[in-house]
This record gives sequence, C-alpha cells and structure tokens, in this order.
Amino acid sequence: MVKVITIADDVYKELKELKEARGMSFSQILRFLLKKAKSNPALLSLAGTLEEKKIRRQSYRKIKEGGEVLF
Repeated sequence: MVKVITIADDVYKELKELKEARGMSFSQILRFLLKKAKSNPALLSLAGTLEEKKIRRQSYRKIKEGGEVLF
C-alpha cells in the first residue's frame, strides 16, 4: 500500500541525498533510519532534553524544526 506524506523541503533534500548515495528507494531509506533509531533507544531518549541556553540558538531552531538527523 502506498501512502503520501508531507515533509519539509530540507528533510526531503537530505533523504534524497542519502537515497542516491546508498542506491536505495525512499522506503528503504526510511526503514534503514527507523531500524537505526530503534536499535539505539538511548539516542532517542535524549531527544528534547537539551535546554536552549546550552546550545547555540541557530542550532536549537534547526533541531526544533527537524533539520538535524542525529544518527
């Protein structure tokens, strides 16, 4: 079954670059990233724990907008 999702342009660009570099489909890339995230729950548990004052404002905004992939 095919589903349509909406993602930010910057996320699409990063997924596309990863897709082309690995020679995989978007579905394969998403499966790969989900598997990595599930295999490292400690990493996911850290998401959202940093306070804005502890990191540069620009980095905070980028992370908050989903612009960083932390794998």
